[in-house]
Amino acid sequence: PVQALPYNGEVRTYTGRERVAPLEIRASSGSHYVVKLVDAYTKAPVMTVFVRSGMTANVDVPLGNYEFRYAAGDAWYGYEHLFGPATGYSKADKLFDFRDTGYEVSGYTVTLYKVPNGNLHTSSIRANEF
Repeated sequence: PVQALPYNGEVRTYTGRERVAPLEIRASSGSHYVVKLVDAYTKAPVMTVFVRSGMTANVDVPLGNYEFRYAAGDAWYGYEHLFGPATGYSKADKLFDFRDTGYEVSGYTVTLYKVPNGNLHTSSIRANEF
């Protein structure tokens, strides 16, 4: 059954590591998103962020090198089924490296909609790859 949407910016973590690096996620209107950061080396999930349609979420993430995966859809069926059978799954083609240079902590702003001359290239993935 369809469920109430989580609040914008709801975070679920899978690690106890301190979250210090900034991540801003801007969602297009028309779809909600679950963004998942996955450790690039161990493939272990680190955290998820729910971003409501047309909104922006600002969160802090642990330092590390991550795959940026996301699921998109309209009707919310909970974290087990996400957006149901109509869920679209994608992942960024490059890794996201959140680090502390000693002078600053690096972060990212990600816009989850088509941007002319944008620099985030993505590929579709299967549900079991999310």
